[in-house]
Amino acid sequence: MMKLTQLSLGFILLVLSSPACTKVIAYGAVSETKPVTHTYLSNIQTTQKQTQRALVSLGYQIMDTDESRNRILTGWVPTTSDSHYLEYFNRRDYGAGAGSYYQLVADVFQEGNQVKVSVCTTIKSISGKLTSSRVVEKRLLAKLDDFMRSPQIVITNVGMQEH
Repeated sequence: MMKLTQLSLGFILLVLSSPACTKVIAYGAVSETKPVTHTYLSNIQTTQKQTQRALVSLGYQIMDTDESRNRILTGWVPTTSDSHYLEYFNRRDYGAGAGSYYQLVADVFQEGNQVKVSVCTTIKSISGKLTSSRVVEKRLLAKLDDFMRSPQIVITNVGMQEH
């Protein structure tokens, strides 16, 4: 009789608590990471066009292009196992970002006779303030380097020069 009562009570608690699991009780916080920058000897229009091309070639969907601020935003994508981490006791926990999403933000602006591209990520996460490992940002800038490179180069013992 005692086991039947405990079993019935457990079943009632299970039934009553199941709708509580489907209610929203927490929302993800939004944070922005520190930018990674690179400069190019080009104009803003060419650099912005090539930045969009680099984003598309890496599989990102461009959601907004604010031409007045020279800013490009991608759509939200899930964090990957190497893109963002949470710092616990001076150690990087890359698994803590599961269920988090990020979008790339690329700003293009004139700086003297060069154009500077600044790339950062905006993160939405419930697990806390995630930090970027900068893998995603560096991947975009490496692809942009490829697209911005002159078709005519000279290789010397000092290095590569564009013409």
